[in-house]
Amino acid sequence: MSASQEFWEDYEVLRIETPEQLELRLPLAGFGPRFLALFVDVLLQSVVGVLLLVLATSIIVATMAMPGSEEAAEGAFWVIIAVMVLIFSVITVGYPLLFEIMWNGQTPGKRLTGIRVVRRGGLPLSFMDLLIRNLMRLVDYFPSHGLVGLVSFFATRYQQRLGDLAADTVVVREFSTRQPYAWSGGLKSDTPLTETGMLNPMLHYVISSYLWRRNELSTEARLRLTREMIARLGHESERLSLDERDAYLASILQSHGGVQA
Repeated sequence: MSASQEFWEDYEVLRIETPEQLELRLPLAGFGPRFLALFVDVLLQSVVGVLLLVLATSIIVATMAMPGSEEAAEGAFWVIIAVMVLIFSVITVGYPLLFEIMWNGQTPGKRLTGIRVVRRGGLPLSFMDLLIRNLMRLVDYFPSHGLVGLVSFFATRYQQRLGDLAADTVVVREFSTRQPYAWSGGLKSDTPLTETGMLNPMLHYVISSYLWRRNELSTEARLRLTREMIARLGHESERLSLDERDAYLASILQSHGGVQA
């Protein structure tokens, strides 16, 4: 078994075939990182929820303490309950939606654990994708306390909860949270190719991830990343245009990446 095959067999992998007939492989996040990310996000949501609840309760109590508010005081309990439900629903949906829009598929918990939401077919995330995914949290988590989402995760091929199925999204790993899709600077492997002529598995992952997400990167970032990747392959790229660099990397991935036609 080649080093590339051994690397990919360590993960559940999402395979995407591009119009150029390149097979891009992205490792799915798995249960551990997603649970840890959820745990972190729930802690942050709880803190925000408590603060908002204290603020809302204080305003309600202060209003009812005003002269002539005896009738309003009778409904104070139900008002507070309604406010709690509203705050809970807004935080459950709004917190991940806001961050996943700002951070392109990541919440604080996902960023901490190095995972990201992406479209299953390789297309960029849209606002509607994220809205559907996060609205479905109310179904995933309640009234079964997360059991529905857990069953869906383990029962589906690409580890998708109901929100992922509805929005056609998956959650994948990133090996570095500071650079776009696993770029780790100088890859410290001895050779870009294995003994069988396959790309070094980490280099394969970097190139395929770059080609998949290149349209989301700035021109400066693309120039820097392509220069470093081509240098890792043993060539200079200064005289090549950005399109020529992309075409070269795509050809390398196609000829040495174990692509299935």
